[in-house]
Amino acid sequence: MRRGLVSWSREELPQAALDARVERLQQAMRAQGLAAVLAYGSFAQPAVVQWLSNFLPYWGDAMLAVFPEGRPVLLTALTRRVHPWIQAVSHTGEVVTAPRLGVSVAALLDARVAPGERIGVIGRGRLPWRVAMPLADSAHGPALVDASELFSGVRQPADDAELGLAARAAAIAGSALRAIPSHAASTSAVTAAVEAAARLAGAEEVLQRVAPDLAVQAVPRRIEGSEWLGQRYAVDLSLAYKGVWVRAARCVSREPSPVSWQRARHWFEATAAGLQAASATPVLDNAPGDVRGWTLEACVGAHALECVASLPTGCLHPLPAGALAMFSVELRLDDGPWRASVPLVFGQPGTPARLLTL
Repeated sequence: MRRGLVSWSREELPQAALDARVERLQQAMRAQGLAAVLAYGSFAQPAVVQWLSNFLPYWGDAMLAVFPEGRPVLLTALTRRVHPWIQAVSHTGEVVTAPRLGVSVAALLDARVAPGERIGVIGRGRLPWRVAMPLADSAHGPALVDASELFSGVRQPADDAELGLAARAAAIAGSALRAIPSHAASTSAVTAAVEAAARLAGAEEVLQRVAPDLAVQAVPRRIEGSEWLGQRYAVDLSLAYKGVWVRAARCVSREPSPVSWQRARHWFEATAAGLQAASATPVLDNAPGDVRGWTLEACVGAHALECVASLPTGCLHPLPAGALAMFSVELRLDDGPWRASVPLVFGQPGTPARLLTL
């Protein structure tokens, strides 16, 4: 959980970067003849509102209304008492108190949009019914269209500010995994060390999964309580720094690390670097074992990370050069399972992807 830490570092995320993101969306809106685009945000679906404004609506839900010109309007269930705080940690235009969010958004559209003009809703099918129903029942209901594809087209590639934050997040994740005690005997000892290292380095959110014994189960899972560790185990770590998420995974041996793991690591890094933005499908030649699965995740909509390509489905959502993504692989080696994850940035066609240092 975020534990109340919400801030805006203007050095790491300049106001100009947020303005440029909104302008990218506005250009796409004007090209498609949309009079407004609505972006819903909540703790479960924070990514669009945060990317456009740096506001994280995790005490309640919110709606960001973007019009073809000017700064967006933020509608939130939070009271006016916290408006100064909202304006201090985010970059929007007007902030409107909206305890009945759907009703308030419909009223804003009545004031700003002519009847019959098309209105895009990012993630229209994911709106809570209490928000969606007043919009659907309003005079603008017939003009609501899904703008998810439009938004995903402007969400990537990542800008310089996001790449800088991702590099910092990747460094935090790497340091946190290296903080695992060599003598750890239980999952609680591992997760406590990782959590402490990540939080002290500035991570706002930390999610961990552990496969306590690779000889029994290779798939990491969320651990409730504590379990004993086998001779070999795996830790999957996802964390956010200033709203940018990365994923990293590490296999740990309580004995000297096997040579097979070193070969797997070299192959994995070469395969990740060889990813091409056009296809987002890795070339899995010369793998040191059986490839049991792979995934490619990126932020293209309401969630911080979504699967955009995987085995066996292949590419679900193409990514452009410059896109920020997470690549994960699970191998079955001769001496057991092995897995890894790394953040990367797609290069131009014909050039290698850039792996962010862990």
